[in-house]
Amino acid sequence: MKNNQAGQSTIEFIFCFIFAVSLILMVFNTSLNYAAGYVSHYATFMASRVYLTYDSNQADWNGGSNNNAVQAATEVYSKFKLDLFGIETSALTIQDFGPSVSAGEFLMIGAITRFERKMDMVGKITGETKLELISESFLGREMTRGVCGGRTCYAITGKDSCSEASMDITLYDDGC
Repeated sequence: MKNNQAGQSTIEFIFCFIFAVSLILMVFNTSLNYAAGYVSHYATFMASRVYLTYDSNQADWNGGSNNNAVQAATEVYSKFKLDLFGIETSALTIQDFGPSVSAGEFLMIGAITRFERKMDMVGKITGETKLELISESFLGREMTRGVCGGRTCYAITGKDSCSEASMDITLYDDGC
């Protein structure tokens, strides 16, 4: 048998090159997943802050104030251009329980983003495995100034409205 090793180094180079490029692509994709996660987490946090602090001074908790707060939070979230990472604005959901929220549920009011990312760019190393990434920001939701004023008025007078001309009341409260 002839002992010819011509071309052996070429075969070894090809195997090593394929392994090295696959490893580099895996590290690159992992860094993109981290970047997408960090940006989406910050966008979720900012949307949650807008939802928390939005106030239209309406006296109705479930009415326009809450709907406008959800809309304002969605607008802030969409300004982060997460579609560059393949994350749609529809991935954001606002979790709210309304005015009769229990103490345990109050801690879970905020914004949640759920999206999937491929674990592998090429799809040959890990197959078609996808990562489900979840970003949560539960900051709670304070009542509007109108609701706070109505509750304070009810506590003082026992009436639902302090807008009557016969009442000379100045409402002051350091937070409902």
